[in-house]
Amino acid sequence: MNIERLSLDQLRVFVQVADSGSFLAAARKLARAQSAVSYAIATLEDQLGVLLFDRSGYRPQLTRPGMALLADARQVLDHVDSLQVRANSYARGQELEMSLAVDVFFPTDCLVDLLRRFRDTFPAVTVRLEVEALGAVAERVIDGRSMLGILGTLPTTPPNLLRITLPSVQLVAVVAPGHPLAQVKGRVTEKMLRQQTQLVLSDRSELTARQDFSVHSRLTWRMSDLGTKHALLRAGMGWGNMPLHVVKDDLAAGRLISISTVHHSPQGEELPIQCVYKPDHPAGPALSWWLDSLAGLKSLEPLAEVQPVP
Repeated sequence: MNIERLSLDQLRVFVQVADSGSFLAAARKLARAQSAVSYAIATLEDQLGVLLFDRSGYRPQLTRPGMALLADARQVLDHVDSLQVRANSYARGQELEMSLAVDVFFPTDCLVDLLRRFRDTFPAVTVRLEVEALGAVAERVIDGRSMLGILGTLPTTPPNLLRITLPSVQLVAVVAPGHPLAQVKGRVTEKMLRQQTQLVLSDRSELTARQDFSVHSRLTWRMSDLGTKHALLRAGMGWGNMPLHVVKDDLAAGRLISISTVHHSPQGEELPIQCVYKPDHPAGPALSWWLDSLAGLKSLEPLAEVQPVP
């Protein structure tokens, strides 16, 4: 076996013969003489040391090793084709990867819609997505790990970043129906808030470490995952602020109740959302697409329903 001498052309001929069902049909598809196709397959078999086709019948049939190696050949060709597409894109100035840091409060449906449209526009560009809270989003943009960030839970924007204002997210303070604060008639006082456990997102960045935002209780439980916070709220483990789009079904079903405090109204409050990026980062086609698409958002509802895969 001398696999080092294999050529991509031999693999393409191999796949074409398997797909076409005969050497003659493959030759027609490839616009070559049948003898050239037969020679390419024979040479490939000699280099691999296995018989790929059984030629004893009217039409060549894949052998057991041939069927196994056909999948490998397809995979090699897929990788090579992807390499070629990405190299051509890069030669035209297009980024090979788009790195994003997104706040946990940004609506998932809107993010999915943006990512789907980005994939349709830039199929050769890979995406690296990190979902963070507080200063971790801005920190990743500042240190270059992310080309673009979407801030929400960080109340201030670092001065060394450019920003685009996006539609806001509505926040509500919520508790489970059995929680002590749910029994309060009217506005919850500051003293009552301080006496109850507040569920708070933790900050995994050095940018705003040891800083508290919208923390009103002397007893806090901190977590980095919004889904965990949501589950703990529903379990009655404390009170906390949540994006309305995350808890609206719970509020409608009575699994959670919005509370009124000196800091919150039952209808909630608007949380500003911003897109941030470094002024010295070169904006190729992919990054420019994101900046234009985010700047054009009129709401954070998805622009189109995602069609299910049949």
